[in-house]
Amino acid sequence: MNNNTKTSYFSNQEYVESDNLESLRDKISNYLLYWPFFLLSISICLGVAYLYLKSIDPVYIVEAEFSINDEKNDQKTDEKNYFFKDSKNVNDEIEILKSRTLMKNIVYNLQLWTQYIKKGELKSSDIYSTTPVRFNLIKKSDDFWGHSIEILIKNENDFIIKQPHSTSTFSYGDLLNSSFGNWKLEVTPYLKNFIGQTIRINLYNPETVIDNCLDSFNAFQLTEQTSVVKLILHEHVPERGEDIINGIIKAYNQASIDYKNKVTASTLNFLDERLVDISGELNAVEKNVEGYKSSRGITDISSNSKFYLDNVKDNDSHLNEVNVQLQVIDQIQRYVTSPKSSGGAPATIGISDPGLISLIDQLNKLELQRDKLLSNTPEKNPIFAPINRQIKSTKAAIYENIKGIKRTFIATRNQLNKYGSRFESSIKKLPGQEREYISIKRQQNIKEDLYIYLLQKREEIALNSASKLVRSRVIDPAHYGAPESINSSFAYALAFILGIIIPGGSIFAKESLNNKINKVQQIEDAVFVPVLCELSYQKYMTPNKILNSPGTMISEQFRILRTNLQSVNSNNNSRRGKVTLLTSGMSGEGKSTITSNLGIVMSAAGRKTIIVDVDFRKSVIAKSFNLKNESGLCDYLNGKEFKENIVKPSLIHPDLFIISSGGRPDNPSELLEKNEMEELIDWLRIHFDEVILDTPPIKLVADAMILAKFSDVNLYVIRYGFTYKSELKYLNQLHKEQKLKNLNVIFNGVSSSNRYGYSKDYACQYYTPDKAGFWSFLKKKPNILF
Repeated sequence: MNNNTKTSYFSNQEYVESDNLESLRDKISNYLLYWPFFLLSISICLGVAYLYLKSIDPVYIVEAEFSINDEKNDQKTDEKNYFFKDSKNVNDEIEILKSRTLMKNIVYNLQLWTQYIKKGELKSSDIYSTTPVRFNLIKKSDDFWGHSIEILIKNENDFIIKQPHSTSTFSYGDLLNSSFGNWKLEVTPYLKNFIGQTIRINLYNPETVIDNCLDSFNAFQLTEQTSVVKLILHEHVPERGEDIINGIIKAYNQASIDYKNKVTASTLNFLDERLVDISGELNAVEKNVEGYKSSRGITDISSNSKFYLDNVKDNDSHLNEVNVQLQVIDQIQRYVTSPKSSGGAPATIGISDPGLISLIDQLNKLELQRDKLLSNTPEKNPIFAPINRQIKSTKAAIYENIKGIKRTFIATRNQLNKYGSRFESSIKKLPGQEREYISIKRQQNIKEDLYIYLLQKREEIALNSASKLVRSRVIDPAHYGAPESINSSFAYALAFILGIIIPGGSIFAKESLNNKINKVQQIEDAVFVPVLCELSYQKYMTPNKILNSPGTMISEQFRILRTNLQSVNSNNNSRRGKVTLLTSGMSGEGKSTITSNLGIVMSAAGRKTIIVDVDFRKSVIAKSFNLKNESGLCDYLNGKEFKENIVKPSLIHPDLFIISSGGRPDNPSELLEKNEMEELIDWLRIHFDEVILDTPPIKLVADAMILAKFSDVNLYVIRYGFTYKSELKYLNQLHKEQKLKNLNVIFNGVSSSNRYGYSKDYACQYYTPDKAGFWSFLKKKPNILF
């Protein structure tokens, strides 16, 4: 790469960066035009943020800690008695603490579905802990929830119920009947503090309150090495938060006691039934032993017989335990396979499998939750669906588990029976009388050992159930500190950003949805046709205004147009007159007005100028100069007039002449195709310095296209806020196909408040300074947005 190439590359880069910077500057300037709207929006948003921060209630964090006895860490548990105890796992207990059933109990016990609000001037406050009255629901209707009761504390005896169109006075304790049920109000010690004040009682749906409480509540284990659980609740009313946390701990402990009592009752029932059966069998066997001894006169047996009897006794003792465990397994199997098995938890006496014990423990807890729900909820309620699915899946897991355990017990029983058979074969070798006695004595020992075993287990369970102490200990009761700090800086920053985004988005949306051209940049970006001049908007624009007001901005803009047009025509070195054609894409874009005033400024510069009105369909040139539209171009082309006769003075400037359209022919395009039109243009070039053709819109009719072959410069008029952006595609097509040579654009009707071009207020003041000064400036109304 040579030095020239490098220089060119860096120059292009600098140009692109400069162009991007200029574009960014224009966009910023565009938005700064609406600074009052931005200022108003920011002020409103900051005000809303201030009111929001003042209106929201602070949030308190209510905490509590308590310890749960985790059986996983209890290494001193006796293996024999392990499964008579309430096995607990910290993670399982945390799930219970966060259960919906437990929270539902709290919501109903504390009546959290009732809210007491004290109405204030700026905001209302929740008076949970200091309410003067308590709402007591006696009987509710189906549509009870969602109602509000507004009362006025009249005095210590009466209160007034405010209704939309009436008021009613009642006494505290009166039974009231409303559309939502029967209720009454009971006084509290704080009644005297609220006399003369208005209280609103809101009645919410308890299910919604439960959901809100669960969302703001959390329980977690502090560390894995300890069994300490921390409870956290976020609440606007700290006293209510303390009541909820303490209520959760109390309800959890009560649930643990209820579960323990249910399991104990089921186990004792099983043991009592077995003890009754064994007691009867033992009495019968003892009578048989006593009768046999008295009938045979036996006082004792030999040492050999006693040895065999002791071995059989030990074997039978183990066999009894296995049989008891098999009976427990059978009972569990019947329990989980029965379709209606709720109400009595299966006993797990003698079972030492941790997996089975854990599953049965889980099943008992699920059925306990289900029983509590049944106490106040219909069984067909959808809330039972998830818990019924859990019970079903847990029973299925227990059923699969006990099949393997049962096989193990049956194998153990078969082995013990084999041992017993060996001892029996040895006993058969003894004398007949001793053999019969040992057999009867063996039955007695079996029943005695089984009876003692069951009785011992019953006493252990009874002693365990006699203790009402829960296996959890409160370390720190519910307490709260300072409320959570509100991030006001973030709120104000967000409000400030929104204050910018809202008007900025509105402006962006307004410009994006606007399908009209309102920037010269839009023209320059869309087409490759240069913009020759921008003309500001004038409400009343007459041809003589340019001459009568030479110092106005619009006058100077037309002079700039004249100068730029002469620069464009500078390439034409011919001494003949220059032909300029004006057209547009649609009617109403100011083409004829520009033609008239362009002719005036050209003649004012000493150039002999003629304006030819070629717009047969909508002729306005003659009217704008107060001339009659007769003996015009149409008459000449039809052969009714000579070309010298259709040229008329404008009566405004001696160097300005007019050729009117002369009427509306039936075939305007065909007239323009005649040779007489070309002869007229050539004649005008000889006798005039400037020939300006006012043609109809090129997109609507073909007249401008026909005349384009005679013109030196073609001016395409686009009107600010009037011409559609889609017209730019057609303009680009004209340029690309070279249908209009030497094509330029005039951006007409630019608003004085528009700052996309050079048409600014300060520019206007440069040409016509404000004589009224400061007071006139104050009377101006800024154009904000819409």
